[in-house]
Amino acid sequence: MRSRLLLAVVALACSAIGASAQAGAAQHQQQPSTTTATVDFEAVLARRLVLNSTQGSNDSAAAGEEVSLESVLDTLQHLLAAPAALNDTFLRAAELGHPLFWEVVGAARVLAGLDTAGEGAAPGDAASQIAALAAKVAQLPDHLCWPVLRRIVVGAVVQRRLSQGPLSAAAQAAVTRLFARLYLLHKQAAGRKGVIDFFHASKAGGTTFCQLAKLNGCRTQSFAARRNCLIREFDDVPRWVNHSLHTSLAPVGLRTPWFANWGNKARNPVSCRVRKRFAMRRRFNIYANEFSLYGAARAPRNAHVCPGNLNVLQLRHPHARLRSHLMWVWALYDHHFKEQAAAFFPSHGAAHWEALMPAATHNYYVRSLLGEAVYYSPPDKLTAAHLASARLSAAQFDVVTLLEQPAMNDLLYEMAVGWGLGFGDVRARTSSAVHDVGRRGLPEAADWAAMVGRNQLDLELYRFGAMLAMLDAVMFDVARAAGLGGGFVAAAVSELNAVTPGGEEKWEVLGGNGTRAGSCGFVAAYDADVVLPRWLVV
Repeated sequence: MRSRLLLAVVALACSAIGASAQAGAAQHQQQPSTTTATVDFEAVLARRLVLNSTQGSNDSAAAGEEVSLESVLDTLQHLLAAPAALNDTFLRAAELGHPLFWEVVGAARVLAGLDTAGEGAAPGDAASQIAALAAKVAQLPDHLCWPVLRRIVVGAVVQRRLSQGPLSAAAQAAVTRLFARLYLLHKQAAGRKGVIDFFHASKAGGTTFCQLAKLNGCRTQSFAARRNCLIREFDDVPRWVNHSLHTSLAPVGLRTPWFANWGNKARNPVSCRVRKRFAMRRRFNIYANEFSLYGAARAPRNAHVCPGNLNVLQLRHPHARLRSHLMWVWALYDHHFKEQAAAFFPSHGAAHWEALMPAATHNYYVRSLLGEAVYYSPPDKLTAAHLASARLSAAQFDVVTLLEQPAMNDLLYEMAVGWGLGFGDVRARTSSAVHDVGRRGLPEAADWAAMVGRNQLDLELYRFGAMLAMLDAVMFDVARAAGLGGGFVAAAVSELNAVTPGGEEKWEVLGGNGTRAGSCGFVAAYDADVVLPRWLVV
C-alpha cells in the first residue's frame, strides 16, 4: 500500500508539473469572481508537492529534506490517527469537545479509505463523499478555526487522490466547495478571536514576524527589539542560559544578564481568560510567547494553546535555528562582558554549550511545545513518545509557517492571517559583525555533527510541521484560486539598520509600492467597535 502511494505521488508530480506552472500563472493573473468556479486541484497539489520538495533550508546540508514523499505519507497517517491520540494525550484540546468533530473525522476516514462507510452513508464515489463531508463542515460553529479537523479533511482528500488516482471533474468541483467552506470558517473564527497569539520559537524568525505585524497595523505593548511583542505581565520571556552554571563561571562583581534565567525563573501562571481580557481591554491584537506552551508546569498533559486566540507557530530548520542561537548567545556575552566574556567559555565545544543552554541545544521545539515540565527535563528523558505528543501540539496551531519558505508564507499571511502586506524580500536581520563574532563560538565540525545528531526529535517535528504548512497551503491555494482572499501585496520590506545585541529594530517598506498597512488582518474584524461584542471568544 505504501509503495503504491509513493508511486502515485511521483506520477502526480511528474504528470502535472507543467500544467501546474501554467495554472499557477493563470490563477495569479485572474481570479474567478465567485467561489463556484472549479479549481484544478490536481495542479495545485502537484505544484505544492514539487515546491515543498525542492525548496529547502538555508542550511545547505539539510536543504530539500523538509518535505519528502515519505513525509507526505507519514504525516497523513499521523493526522488521520490524531483524534484518538489527542484524546489520550492532552486534557484541553478544544476541538474534541464538539460532537460534530467526530462526525467529520469519521467521514474523512471513510473518504481516505481507512474505514468503511456505515449504513446510510454517502455513496462510494469521491464526489459524493466529498460533498457529504462539505455538508458536515458547513454545520460547524465558527468559534474555532478547527485546525486539527481542517488538516484531517485536507489530508483525507490528498490520501484519496494518492491511493485511488486522479479525481473526476465532479470531485474536483466538490473539493473546491469544501475548501472554500473551510477557508470561510477559518476567516470568520479568526475575526471572532480578536488576538494573534504568536508562539515565538527563539531564532526562528520571530522578530521578523513581530515587525511584520507592526507594518500590518497590529498593536501590542511594545514592538521594540528587546520586547518582541512580549507582554511584560505575562512572563513569557525565553529561558536560555543555565543560571547556576553562569553564576559559577562569572568573575566576582559582574551582574547577571537577563538571558541567564534557565532553571531559576518559574513562570507566573496567567490563564487564557486573563490573557485575553488584558489584551482586549488595551486594544492589543497581537502578543508573543517565547517560552513554552501554557499550563504544563507539572505535567505535559496539561499543555495547551489558548483556543480563543488565533494561534500562530513559525518554524525554522532545527540545524539552522541551533546554529543561529549559539552565535547569538556568544555575541550577547561578547556585548555584555567584553574582555571578560572568555570566563564563561572555558570551551566552546558541544559539551559546554549543552551544559550552558540545556533546553535550547537539545530538541528545543519538542520541549517548548510540551510546556515547562518537559522544557526542564534532562536530555535522557526525552523519547519518541514526546515527539508524538509534540506533533499533536503543533497540529493545534491555527497557522503554521516556515521561515525558509517566504512564498508559501505570503499565501498564509494573506489567507490565514488576513494581512495585506508581506515580505517580498527580507534582508538578513543580524549584522555581519554579529556573524563574525558568533562564528567564533561554534563547536568544531565533529562536535557540531554530534550536537545536531542529538536533535533528531526536533528534525522529525520540523518535517511534520512542514507538512502541516503544506496541507494548509493546498487548501488556501484552492480557496484563493476560487476567488476568495483579500488581495496580498508582497512588498519589498527591509531593515534600515543591522541588528546587534542591544540594538533596536527599524523597518520600512521599500519604495512605497502603493501598499497599505491595514489593521492587523482578520483579528481586527471588530476593531472599530466602541464596545467589543459580548460574544467575542475568550
